[in-house]
Amino acid sequence: MVRTGLGIVARNWRGELVKARGIGGRRRGEAATEESLAIKSALEMVQVAGWTNIEVQSNCKNVVSSINAGNVQDCKIQTILEDIEALKNSFDSCLVSFAPRTTNGCSHAMAQFAAKSIRDIDWETSFPTWLANLARKDMGVVTPFCN
Repeated sequence: MVRTGLGIVARNWRGELVKARGIGGRRRGEAATEESLAIKSALEMVQVAGWTNIEVQSNCKNVVSSINAGNVQDCKIQTILEDIEALKNSFDSCLVSFAPRTTNGCSHAMAQFAAKSIRDIDWETSFPTWLANLARKDMGVVTPFCN
């Protein structure tokens, strides 16, 4: 078992951070399992928030394909994917799409931070500078230098 971290970042329609969650754990750390758990946790988070029209982005193509095709090839994550399908149906609109890691650095950094943290993390409306800067970078916004 290794220390793992799930990173979830929620943005509004303008791409601005509105929520961030980091969940630490001890598991085998298999990529498809971790990504599936992150997507499930993201859906649970926004369901509790009362959001009804969402898009979930992941940098794990095979998990996104499995979710969108409804065709589970990996029996290790079948139950998680079934949970994701049930959660998706609770929204008015729920799109799951692929996003390369180059546009997804903020959630990846959040996962790394969660793996090192001794407790789960939940931030809303106020975020650490390093996370806000990564979010702007993901959106292609250059952070101005001030001295």
